[in-house]
Amino acid sequence: MSKEKLQNQIINDLKNDFPNIIVEKEENSIVIKADDDTLWEIFDILYKGLDDVEFNMDKDEENHIIIKI
Repeated sequence: MSKEKLQNQIINDLKNDFPNIIVEKEENSIVIKADDDTLWEIFDILYKGLDDVEFNMDKDEENHIIIKI
């Protein structure tokens, strides 16, 4: 599966399961923004199935998850 198809599939799956999230597609990653409870739920799911998932919590920017593809 190509990187773009994989990104699109992950985005579609996430939006189906979590319709209130904001997803930004970048060249080599997907950035997910949502409320903290939703982000923790998504992170828990993704961490078990993907190798490169980061949960960024920074006081100067909105909390988000990055999936590197």
